[in-house]
Amino acid sequence: MSFVPSVQQAAFLNWVSTGSGSCVLEAVAGAGKTTTLIEAIARTGGGVAILAYNKKIATEIGDKLKARGIDWKTAEASTVHAFGMRTYRKAYPRVKVDTFKVTDIIALMLREQSATFGHLSGFAADVAKAVGLAKQRALGVMGKIDDVKAWFDIIEHFDLFDDEEAQDVILELIAFAQAVLLKSNANTDIIDFDDMIYMPLIKRMRFWGHKWVFVDEAQDTNPARRAMIRAMLAPGGRVVAVGDRHQAIYGFTGADADSLDLIAADFNAIRMPLTTTYRCPQNVVAFAQQWVNHIECGEGAPVGSVSNILLEKLMECRDTFNGSSAILCRNTKPLVALAFQIIRANIACRVEGRDIGIGLIKLATKWKKVKTLHGLEVALEKWEQSNVTRALAKRQEAKAQEVMDKVATLQVIIEQCRSKDQHGVSDVVAAINALFSDNVENMLTLSTIHKSKGREWNTVYWLDRANTLPSPYARQQWQFEQEDNLCYVAATRAKSNLVEVLFPTSEMQKKIFGIGG
Repeated sequence: MSFVPSVQQAAFLNWVSTGSGSCVLEAVAGAGKTTTLIEAIARTGGGVAILAYNKKIATEIGDKLKARGIDWKTAEASTVHAFGMRTYRKAYPRVKVDTFKVTDIIALMLREQSATFGHLSGFAADVAKAVGLAKQRALGVMGKIDDVKAWFDIIEHFDLFDDEEAQDVILELIAFAQAVLLKSNANTDIIDFDDMIYMPLIKRMRFWGHKWVFVDEAQDTNPARRAMIRAMLAPGGRVVAVGDRHQAIYGFTGADADSLDLIAADFNAIRMPLTTTYRCPQNVVAFAQQWVNHIECGEGAPVGSVSNILLEKLMECRDTFNGSSAILCRNTKPLVALAFQIIRANIACRVEGRDIGIGLIKLATKWKKVKTLHGLEVALEKWEQSNVTRALAKRQEAKAQEVMDKVATLQVIIEQCRSKDQHGVSDVVAAINALFSDNVENMLTLSTIHKSKGREWNTVYWLDRANTLPSPYARQQWQFEQEDNLCYVAATRAKSNLVEVLFPTSEMQKKIFGIGG
């Protein structure tokens, strides 16, 4: 079927063909943005770089470009990290990627400069996070590395070093972080993930100039990514930034909550809307309007449904548990508990997010001498108490929630292993490997809302909204806004039916799941 643009899509395409300057295209969930972008790229005349948020999206866009008859010489889709890495390799062809670059530098400096930094060893992890965020904020590219105020801005925004002990040595911690960043920048033969963008910028490397730079998921950009957009643009080039401010949910990773506004200001961009969703039916759109009042249905959209069901009745819907359905939740623990119940009913399912599983395995195997389930439970209890207390003292609410969710999830897996007469940490690892996967297809998907972004299903079951959103640890205004955005993202994954699953008391959960609530 040939593409027939809506009035808003046609206005944007006409701007691409006959207009000038740059544009922020604000597209609601399911607005057909990828199709619109492909049509726009076909009208550019070439010289296009498409910055995709991740490799999967880059591959999807590349395949659609090819199907449209547009080759990579005309328009290339890749991740921003891949574009940066390619430029960096031209100057440093033997560069190696090491995730632990910064933590290794910190450990080395604590040993070699113990007289200066040794008393700060307890803050090593926080210093590493500060350095990573400084790279994402492009410190040294925009602003100076020795600008103490810039470091204080990072610390305040991301709630770093906020306990009383840290405040006593805050200037020393900043000096330590500055020294680590300078040493990291001097090591050009090893880079980490942040460096793929940051190092080409800090070294003032010359990027290939493009007539057009299209930015997908632009609401999730940070200063380093925006600096790279400018570096990739040829003189007189044009930027198209496509995003939805109401799908900004990665502020805790370093993305700016107001990224679209910042891009508009940086590039003097006009703003154009795509307010019609072609994914969601009428009732789902009406439900989602409580968070985003300008989203509207496409012409002839089906009615669809929004309903609710008690958790104890959920398994009565098992006939819908297939590849066209998903179960979403703010937190991981309820998903894992439910997944085991579904598996016991001989229904195939997986929890989306292989990286979540890897993180759980890393925690479960953290203590090399711990081999039994009981020993792991004891170690986890101590680890949780210590890390939650420390995170809350520093006002790192998101970190505290992450710690508690990880431990609660592992406790669910431990109980499942014990119910199968399994007693070793190795059994926990095996269970995690069997449960978590990436890009789940052809079976029921269970996913956190964060992991569901960019995906869609006919039927979406939304677990326990009332008790998980907003997060009890949200404190700053931007955090509350992103909790609302999570609600909007969850609701707009549904192509036909949205079902809210209401949770009963913890006693009833225990009865339903067969494990602790």
